[in-house]
Amino acid sequence: MHIALIMLLALIAACASPSPSMRGGEVMAATAGDYRLTIWRKGNRVEIIRHGYARRADQTGLRTKMAVAAETATGCALRPGSIEGDSGVLRARLDCD
Repeated sequence: MHIALIMLLALIAACASPSPSMRGGEVMAATAGDYRLTIWRKGNRVEIIRHGYARRADQTGLRTKMAVAAETATGCALRPGSIEGDSGVLRARLDCD
């Protein structure tokens, strides 16, 4: 029983779900260095979710790497001043002009 519970919790932890406002959006997979990302895009908004534990030494540049990965995946720049969140989940507006 304990093994089944542990496996279920591991499966749930590995899933990336968007915030309620991003449900129904386009989903993309990307990487930022050694980290896997799930990127949700809905209209001119984007949400970037990092998977796995981030080492303290990686924290400094991880947000920037996540932003670059989102720009590459969507083909749009992130609107300056719109990026909010941390290295676990970032949200921003897209500038696709």
